[in-house]
Amino acid sequence: MEDSSGKGLLSPGRVAELLGLSKPHVYNLAKDGELPSIKFGRAVRFDPKDVEAYIQEHRRQKTA
Repeated sequence: MEDSSGKGLLSPGRVAELLGLSKPHVYNLAKDGELPSIKFGRAVRFDPKDVEAYIQEHRRQKTA
């Protein structure tokens, strides 16, 4: 899971697209520490591995 620029880190907009969430919701997940983020000044970026881990942690298991 890489962004289209090939830099490796994902923007909040790209993470929102991947998760099917709004950008403000992604920012709140980062602020609350639910989704690990990297901050450069005012810019927030996400490691694709952290986004994948977040998806796996929230995956529902099939019930019988």
